[in-house]
Amino acid sequence: MHVAIRGDLRKKGEEVPRRFLEVISRDKSFNKESGLLQLAESVVARDNPLTSRVLVNRIWQWHFGRAIVRTPSNFGVIGEKPTHPLLLDWLATNFMDNGWSIKDLHRLIMKSATYRMSSRHIAANFDRDGDNRLIWRMNPRRVEVESWRDSLLAATGELDLKLGGAPTNEILNSPRRSVYATISRNGDRISSDPFFRLFDFPAPRSTSAKRTTSTVPQQYLFIMNSPFFQKRAGALAKRLAREGETNEARIDRAYQLLFNRPPSSGERDTGLAFLSQANTEAGWNQYAQALLGSEEFRYIE
Repeated sequence: MHVAIRGDLRKKGEEVPRRFLEVISRDKSFNKESGLLQLAESVVARDNPLTSRVLVNRIWQWHFGRAIVRTPSNFGVIGEKPTHPLLLDWLATNFMDNGWSIKDLHRLIMKSATYRMSSRHIAANFDRDGDNRLIWRMNPRRVEVESWRDSLLAATGELDLKLGGAPTNEILNSPRRSVYATISRNGDRISSDPFFRLFDFPAPRSTSAKRTTSTVPQQYLFIMNSPFFQKRAGALAKRLAREGETNEARIDRAYQLLFNRPPSSGERDTGLAFLSQANTEAGWNQYAQALLGSEEFRYIE
């Protein structure tokens, strides 16, 4: 191609031969046929220090919420240094030795003692490493908005698990999984966009290495007042009424559905005390809404 003078393709400068980006490497030339095979081979070459480490770092981030290199799209001199450089090197080498198998890498990480750590707070460790850079516990982290919405519908028994089909612009009025939601590049043209953006969905106009996590009053106002959330609370209350004959049984069922555990004696007594004063449909809706909006349901621990 010709150099575009001042960026104008109509003003052609000197012709530039096919070659690799000189700003990255000045000694690479791809001159066999189309050059695509040579380029692909160089990307996955064992002496390439980036490809395997970048991929391993991203997968580690998906499992732990934080990457070994906290700037996953910047491994350069202005990016952060890895918290565990030897671990990153070992994972990258093991990844290549296993044929670049992402499934094996997932299995390796999830079977590790590090992944199976408790998220319990330990004061002595927190005093020494409050940011948990040394990974002395699992980081509690909020579920992504798509998974959270799907979990709400699954808990209330409304989720449509049908595969395939057309996407929907009205995801808040649909029982389909969030993956079938249509979003606009500018994030302001479809009714579902404000809901996703409220809970930190990344802007679709550009790539995003990781999601930001914000905590703002509008999120809790949505949980308290939105028609979407009130409908989910009503659906959960009806499901509990169908699946439990007594208030105790319904409370136990609610905790099993939402938190995968039985309620503590204090939690059960609190629920029974509230329902003794409001054992009506409205009272059960309020109780269900409080449980659905709890932090425990929104966080992975």
